[in-house]
Amino acid sequence: MRLIPVFALLLPISSAAPPQPLFAQRCAVCHGGEGGGSDRGPALAGNRRVRSRSTADIENIIRKGTPGGMPGFALPETQVTQLASYVRSLNATAFETQHEGDVAAGERFFRGAGRCSSCHDRTGPDLSNIARQLTLHELEQSLDDPSARIAPGYGVVDVVLNNGQTLRGFARSRGSHDLQLQLLTGEFRLLIDREYREIKSEPMSLMPALRATPAERRDLLAYLSRLGGVTPGPIMDRSSATPNAFDAILHPRPGDWPTYYGNLFGNRYSTLDQIDTHNAGRLQLQWIFPIQYQPLETRRSLWAGSCT
Repeated sequence: MRLIPVFALLLPISSAAPPQPLFAQRCAVCHGGEGGGSDRGPALAGNRRVRSRSTADIENIIRKGTPGGMPGFALPETQVTQLASYVRSLNATAFETQHEGDVAAGERFFRGAGRCSSCHDRTGPDLSNIARQLTLHELEQSLDDPSARIAPGYGVVDVVLNNGQTLRGFARSRGSHDLQLQLLTGEFRLLIDREYREIKSEPMSLMPALRATPAERRDLLAYLSRLGGVTPGPIMDRSSATPNAFDAILHPRPGDWPTYYGNLFGNRYSTLDQIDTHNAGRLQLQWIFPIQYQPLETRRSLWAGSCT
């Protein structure tokens, strides 16, 4: 259990104190000045776990502490709110801050002169929700120094096969005895350890540093900082569903998979018989979708190819 100096807990502070001095007197002894972290406590600035929490969640931690770690603080509600808001501000996403600039001009640069979409619309990382994943500082760093933070699954490797051929691409997923490699052409190769003799990881990102005028950079950041994903729409009114829609769920056609488990029996069983025990060994990997958040597994799609 981490010990907090008594003077840090007893120091009198006005309930109207501004957030930064309040943080410095109450929290910096463990979490460092400006939340950078220390040997007594983790960094609170640029912390992805903190970023995922609401201000109310942070307030609750301040009041109650954490099991075996930070103690709870008996502070006036105004101070709790100020501290929580300040900590939350240290982790504000780019979508929350939204860089100033011409958003439309930024999109034109992204899809035109900047040539960003030539990769990100094909083999590069999905940016549709990037503004909610990174802070504005992290977004700027990704443009200026792409190798400082390479997205999971997009590290470039050179794979030397047993026949001497070398394959270069993204190591989308890598296990103890296998490698899921996406070539720079977009093609996937599922390799097992007996097919290759060496994997060399490249330290640099395939993405080049941004080359743009100050105005183009500003507008590009304005565009990227507004990529907050798709806003969920209203749930469909059940009364508008047709009898045919319900019948498709109750009596799915061969090959249809209308519910999570395939059918209402929940047995995840398909009546299709094109793939069986005789030809399953000839399946080939066609595409892959790595899920960002652990411990969710990578989803794969397999196609029988020449099994017909």
